[in-house]
Amino acid sequence: MDYNFPIDNREFAKNNIDSVHSVLLRMLKVFHEICSVHEIDYWLEYGTLLGAIRHKGFIPWDNEVDVGMLRSDFNRFIKIATQDLPNDIFLQTENTDIFYSSSVVEGKLRDKYSNYQKFTKDNPTAKWHNGIKIDIFVYDLDSKLENCLTNSFERLLSGRKIYFEKEDIEYTVPHNFEDMICPIPVGYDTYLRRNYGDYWQLPNEMDQIPEYVEVFIPCEHTEILEWHSRL
Repeated sequence: MDYNFPIDNREFAKNNIDSVHSVLLRMLKVFHEICSVHEIDYWLEYGTLLGAIRHKGFIPWDNEVDVGMLRSDFNRFIKIATQDLPNDIFLQTENTDIFYSSSVVEGKLRDKYSNYQKFTKDNPTAKWHNGIKIDIFVYDLDSKLENCLTNSFERLLSGRKIYFEKEDIEYTVPHNFEDMICPIPVGYDTYLRRNYGDYWQLPNEMDQIPEYVEVFIPCEHTEILEWHSRL
């Protein structure tokens, strides 16, 4: 399969968070390209959706990407991505990473050159891949909420405070995200208000400081690569 994957420009960014966003944007473009070619539906989720609406791109201090999928689309995606992802992106599931538990987030894409330094320091026994990530949240019809869909994170950790009503994701609409056009749920406003309240209100300045992420030094997983500069 021929794809139009972009090149990695992390080392040309002006600061750390811009490098992180450069990595994430490329990963999202790779993800989007695979989904588009194979007609796999997804949508921007959580803080990435909030960023798309409020900032037309990344929340300036955010260091990950969140996307949502129905289970049928996720099952198709992981079969295709296992073969078609570029060599520098690792598809993380329980089947590809024996140290990883998918009970909360069922799949992730991980950049092989990087690691979340603070997480590595705070969790020295964690052995799963810790590269810069896209979280893939998988949705099923909820067994308790009528006509609603939830993911594992919401069912296990939030007590179903956040969910999609069927009409919220009956279809997606295109929306700007950085220099991309990405799908977002048609009911994004209802969802974001359910999740964040007045989502146009910025947090206090102390909560707008981005976490430092190591973009050139990988974690200690077997699925890593060493960065070679193009400068």
